[in-house]
Parts: sequence; C-alpha cells; structure tokens
Amino acid sequence: MDSNRFFLNDDSSSSEESIDAEQQVQVSTVKKGASKTGTKTAPKPYITMSDDEEDVKRVVRSEKEKRYEEIEEIIKKTKHAMRIRDIGLVYECYENLIKAYEKARRILEKDQGLPRSFIKILAQLDDFINQCWGDREWRETLNKNNSNNLSALRQKIRRFLKQEPLEREINAYREKPDVGDEEIPVDEASPVDESAESEEDQEEVAPAKGKPQDKSLDVSWDESEDESSDSSIDVDAPNEQLYMKFLKTDKPEKEKSNRNKDAGGSKRALKPRRPDRPAQQSDDEDEDGQKDGQSRQDVQKLVSFAKDEEITHEAILQKLNEIIAMRGKRGTNRRDQIECLKILRLYVEKQNLGVGLDIKILLIQIAVSFDYHHKGNECLKPETWTRALEYIDELLTLLTKYDEVQISENITEEAENIKKEPDYRIHGDIITIIIKMDEEFTKILQNADAHSQDYVERLKDELRVCSIIESLKTYLEAKANKNTMITTDSQTNSVPLVQPQHLCTAYMCVIEHLYYKYDKTAGQPSVALMDRLCKYIYAKDSLNRLRARASLCHVYHLALHDHYYEARDLMLMCHMQDTISSSDVATQILYNRTIVQLGLCAFRFGSIREAHQALVDMQSGNRAKELLAQGVQMLRNQERTRDQEMKERQRLLPFHMHINLELIECVYLVSAMLIEIPFMASHEYDARKRPISKHFHTQMRQAEKQPVFGPPESMREHVVAASRAMKTGDWNACVNFLINEKMNGKVWNLMPQATEVRKMLVDKIKEESLRTYLFTYATVYDAISMPTLADMFELPVKQVYGIVSKMIINEELMASLEEPNQTVIMHHTDPSRTQALSLQLVEKIFQLYEQNEKIVNLRGGEPNFYSRPNQQAQQGQQRNQGTSGGGGGGGGGQNWSRPPRSGTNRAY
Repeated sequence: MDSNRFFLNDDSSSSEESIDAEQQVQVSTVKKGASKTGTKTAPKPYITMSDDEEDVKRVVRSEKEKRYEEIEEIIKKTKHAMRIRDIGLVYECYENLIKAYEKARRILEKDQGLPRSFIKILAQLDDFINQCWGDREWRETLNKNNSNNLSALRQKIRRFLKQEPLEREINAYREKPDVGDEEIPVDEASPVDESAESEEDQEEVAPAKGKPQDKSLDVSWDESEDESSDSSIDVDAPNEQLYMKFLKTDKPEKEKSNRNKDAGGSKRALKPRRPDRPAQQSDDEDEDGQKDGQSRQDVQKLVSFAKDEEITHEAILQKLNEIIAMRGKRGTNRRDQIECLKILRLYVEKQNLGVGLDIKILLIQIAVSFDYHHKGNECLKPETWTRALEYIDELLTLLTKYDEVQISENITEEAENIKKEPDYRIHGDIITIIIKMDEEFTKILQNADAHSQDYVERLKDELRVCSIIESLKTYLEAKANKNTMITTDSQTNSVPLVQPQHLCTAYMCVIEHLYYKYDKTAGQPSVALMDRLCKYIYAKDSLNRLRARASLCHVYHLALHDHYYEARDLMLMCHMQDTISSSDVATQILYNRTIVQLGLCAFRFGSIREAHQALVDMQSGNRAKELLAQGVQMLRNQERTRDQEMKERQRLLPFHMHINLELIECVYLVSAMLIEIPFMASHEYDARKRPISKHFHTQMRQAEKQPVFGPPESMREHVVAASRAMKTGDWNACVNFLINEKMNGKVWNLMPQATEVRKMLVDKIKEESLRTYLFTYATVYDAISMPTLADMFELPVKQVYGIVSKMIINEELMASLEEPNQTVIMHHTDPSRTQALSLQLVEKIFQLYEQNEKIVNLRGGEPNFYSRPNQQAQQGQQRNQGTSGGGGGGGGGQNWSRPPRSGTNRAY
C-alpha cells in the first residue's frame, strides 16, 4: 500500500483498523468519524493516507449545492474584479452571475427566497458602477472596450434590478444591511487584504432556506488558516506533535477575538460599514475636502457686526469686498460664500439700505454660483444650477420692477451709485450672465445620458431658460424704446443704456433656442418672429459673426417649415458658401446643419436634383455624424490626443437638436436612385459614363455581391431592392419597397408632412420608372401608344405626353409623336445591343492603341520593342531631315512611330 510521503509508516493492522472504522460512517461525515475512532484507540504518532481511502471520500452533491457553490465562486471573483477596478472582468463576472442565477432560479423558487450573498453582491455592483460612472476623470482614461463595457454594464444592471422581487430585496438590504458589511475598496489592495476579505466574505454567506447544514461546517476554515499564518510550522518538531498542525480544531469565539486583538494589526479586523462615498466630489466641497457640515464659525464671524456697530452702506460694501477677495483662493468653499452673501442681503433688507445694494450683492451671488473648477467638460450640479436660475430670475424681476435702476458694463466702479435714490447706477453686465447661463445649460445637456430620464428632467429647464431670455429681451426693448441715457466716469460723457449691439445679442439668444423647433400652431407665428429678429440683426449688427449665424438660423427655420424658395434665395444672397471656410467651428457646424435641412426641404418640395446636390457632400465621406456635431467618429489611421477629443466633445450638440442620420441617408439614396437609374438605363453601353453618386453605386455593388437576395431588413436594403425593381420598370414593386410600415416608422413619419411626402414620392417613382422603361426597351418597340403607357404606370395621358415630349426635345429619346393616334414612333437610330458591345470593344482597342503610341513617343526614338533594327536607322534619318511620314523601312516593315494627331487626345 502506498502511503503519503509527508508522514511516517506504521504497521498494517492500525491502518486497516482505521479504514474499517471509517467505512461504517456516512460519506458526508468522514472526517468526524475518523476523529472519534482515533480517540477510542491509542494515539498514533502519524497519519496514513492511501489511494483506497481517497476513493471512499468521494462526495455526491445535489444540484442545489452545486448551484449555490457556483454562485458563491462567481461572487468571489466579482469582488476581486471590483477591488482592482477591472471593468472587463467585472462585466464578464456579471454575465456569468446572471447565467448562474437563471440556472438556479427553479431551486430558488422552491426555497422561496434569494441568497443574502446574491442580494449583497448586486447592491455592491450597482454602487460600484455608479461610483465609476461618476468619476469622469477616470472614465476618460479608459480605452474604448472598457468604456463600452462600463456603459453596457450600467444599463444591464439598471434593467435587471427593476424586476419586482429583486427590487424589493435590494431596497430591503439597503435599508438594513448586514452587520459587518464592508465597502469594497476600489483602490490598490495588497494580496493579504484580498485573501483576508475573501475569507470574511465566505463567512458572511448566509444559507438559503431549506438548505441542509452540517454541524461540522460550524467551524470555519479561516480560523485554522489564521493559526497557520500567525505561527509558523516547526518542521523539526517530534513526530507526536507534527500531525497536530494539520488538524482542524474547535475554538471558542472569545479565543478567536483575543487572538485578533493580540495580532498587532497583522490581519485586518472587521470594520463597521462605512457610508457610501459619493460618486464625485460634491458641489459643497472645496479643493481641500471641506464639507458643508463643518463648523460655520468662520462664516458667521466674517459677516457678523458688533452690537454697537452701525450697519451702513460702507460696512456692507467692506464685508462684500472681503468675500469677493476670497473668490478663487484655495480652501474657499463656494457654499460658504453664498451663505455669507445671503446674510448680507438680509442685513440690507432689514436696514432698508436700498435696492441698489441688494442688486449689487445679487450680481456677486450669480457670479459665485457659476464658479467651479473647470476640469474638461464639467458642468454645474443640479442643485447649483437651480439656485443660479433662481438668482437670475430674481435679478430680472428686480430690474423690471424698479425701472430707475441702471445697470451696464459702461458704468465704471467710480461712477456707481448704490446709496442715493432713485437714480441707482450699478456696474454689471446682465447680457454676459445670460450667455453664461446658456452655455452652462448646454454643458448640462451634453453631460447627461441622452437615453435616460435624467436628460428629460434637465431638458425641462429649457422652458425656464427661454422664459429668462424672453424677460431679458423685453427689458432691453423697454429701455431702448425710452432711449435711456447713462453717464460714465465723467458727467459730460453720456451713452445709451441699451445699445443696438446689446439687442442683437439678446435676439441671437432667442434665435438659438427657436430656429430648430417646428411650429405646429396655426399660422406658424414663429416664422414671423424669426423674420423680425433676424432682420433687426441684419440692419444693426456690427459683428459679422452674429449676422452670419442669424442668416443661417433664418434659412434653417424657413426650410424646416417648407418655405423652400425663400430659404434657397436667402442662402444664395448671403454668400455663406464663399466665406464659411474662414469661419469658426461652431458656425461651420451650423452651416452644415442648414445645408442638410435645406436638402430635406428640397426633397419634400419635389426638387430631387437640388436635394441630391445639397446632401452629396455630407454623405460622400461617411462623416455626417462628425460634420453635424452629433458624435465623435473614431478613424482608424487617425489618433487624437486627450485634449483634442475633449474639444470635439465640447462642440457636440445636445441630443434633442440632432437631425436623424438615417433620415438624411435615406433621402440622399432615394434622390440618387431617382437620378441614377434612368441615367444608367440611357447610358447602358457607354464606356465613358461616370457615376453621379458614388455612395449609391457602392451600395448597389455590395448588394450584388450577396449570394442570396432575401427580404430587405435595413433602410439601405430597402432602397437597393427598390432600385433593382425600378431598373426593370416595375414601379409598383419599387413603391412597395420604399413605402411600407417599416420604412414609415424609420424614415417617413419623421418628416413634418409625412402624407404629402409619400404622395410626392409615388409620383416621382412613376415618372422615373416610365423614363427608365422607355430607355431600356426603346430598341424593342417600333411604336407604342401613350394610353398604353398611361395604363402601365397609372399616370394621366397628358402627363405621359409631357414626359415623352421632354425626352424627345432633350434628345434623350430618338422618336417622334403622332398626335392624332397618340403614338410614339421609334426611329431606331440607337445601336442594338450587339452593335453597342462592338462599339465598346472598338473603343477599348483604340484606347489601348493610343496608350502604346504614347509610350513609343515618350521613348524619344530609342530602340523599343515595336521597332525593328533596320527601321531604327531609317527613323533616325527621318527625324534628322525634319521629315514626317509613315513610309515603310527596309524589309517592308511598318513604321509604328507615326506623327501625333492634330487636336487634343480623347479622354479615357
């Protein structure tokens, strides 16, 4: 019998006696039975293990135990992945955990409960993903795969936790977590800490209801591991004591706790559960980590006055200057500053120091609200944003209520008057505040997830933003109508309080929130409002940028409301296509959006060629998303730095301003189909034809490479199938491929007047199918009746007569009309198919001949492949004599180097 090499040998009788004793007990209690047998017999100085004994110790587990063990193993791996912040591993563990849960669902339904460890790991996963998602700086360092995994994992966990039993269990766990639960650290952890925490988690796993338990499992293995780690094994110890090191012993809990206390910090002890850390540094926290809950003694001391001190304008201004001096310094809490300013405003109201000083403090409050540390595309928190809107709304209310208050950036600080009533003069720029508010609102929308409820909640603030901008416009118009004048530093110099440029800036803020919105009300009053605002900017603006942006917004709004001719004429008159290359990036993006909207309007109007011409530049380079600022496109051979990518993301438009890219591509492909298919039919045998739309031909070639033509699924497949049907003149199949339930939902219903667009598209398909049919089968017919064509394509005879007449006038169709009989007589001047193929062959042979002739001429008379030796001397003589000709040389050979032909060579 083979024995273990780590122990000594003994006689065979003792080993046989122990084996007989072990075979009488159950398989699940093998170790316990062995220890009892050892106590009855004499103590042995060693332990023997044989192969037969290992065969006996096989444990047969039920399916329930297997499923529970599988879930526990995945939980351990998930905790380790979260600890080291490996997003790819966390994603993989989550997928495995969900699969294991689905396998064990039948067993869990019998137990009528979920394991506590499973609920715990789901809650920790949710907190971990939210924490990682909130850390924008760390997210920017991730590669593309990890970033996609994090986004997908966040969405999957949200959907999974919304299930009814899981949501209830998670909420119950969050309200009353397990005692001793630890927050999983996401920083670097040592291997000792990782192993210790995994052991602690193994202890905390609670058995499910109905799960069989064994008394032998009450003693945890980590106790023996702690002993072995605390005290090293003495290999030189006597044999009687050596085997004791490998036995599992029962120790009371008090001894274990005392041992942990005496360990001196070698093993990490259990800590009480810490509250979840915020995903990002809160808005009420400064750079040094000072919290809002800290003592406010310094704040009260800063704005407090002595009992006998008189609170005057000078005292308030002195306190205000102290607060302003603290702005931007390290360790300054913005929340404290705002609270100080609130207290000062209360003093002003209590002492009745006038509205001028109140507005002065309110301006500082607004400025402090917009103060934050710029880190990339960081935006204000929702609470701070709401507070800033309240301050701005209150400021405009005060300015409207107290008409005597004058606020302008032209008023210097020396010329300010905040004491004497009623002529208050305050240095400030309310227009800059509104522009800053608008920029912050755009940043908030850029940083919100476009497909989440949070984006919808943030977008609701646009009503309030537009209301504030409208209040500013009303205030400035009222001041401009009164022609209010203000004095600057000197009493003799007076300027208007509201200058035309101020009104232009305010009008532009209104236009920026109005130009992309479709007005469904009767009469479309937004078109008239846009026309009035833009015309004022055209006349009064002194900056070319505002005028250019106003004209582009005006064209966009007109095209959106199907005023095609007005939009086209305005676009041609402003000559933006000549100067757009020297404009800033934001104006170039607006120009691209305007051109796209103009192309869509042309398509709805029925101008197919104009629509194709407007959209061809946007679709040619496959960069529509980037050109319209609707996404950052990653190119293969182009690498962007972090700063470049950040700048591109700052230029992106909010999601609600996007133009549907699939709609743009579909309109472009349909326009190209209506132009290209008749052109291909009329130039079928022309070797020199050039495609009008390369993108359309690319889609057609890719479809032709498919071995099987199945039913179309995507938008491109529908357009390709419709093009194949139009080639044969089957207009009915073409219409069915383009206008159906699927295409209506994807494309056509996105247009404002979907019914009229579909009707126009059917008419255009009929007309172009008729043209394609005549081009394709003109050589087959000698004569064809126009009523027959009208019945085939369901068109009026007069319309068929007009289409055929136009084709004859443009010399596209060689035919004549017999009006009495309403018949089209074909002239058959076009070559047949065989003749056309022969002409193509002759043309290609002639091109090859010209190519060879050019090669010979470029050689300069040197010996070449085509010249014979006895011809070379004769060619040299002819060149020396200045003669030209094609005479043959000696040997009757032909001279290949004939003189060049007069005129320009034909292009090939």
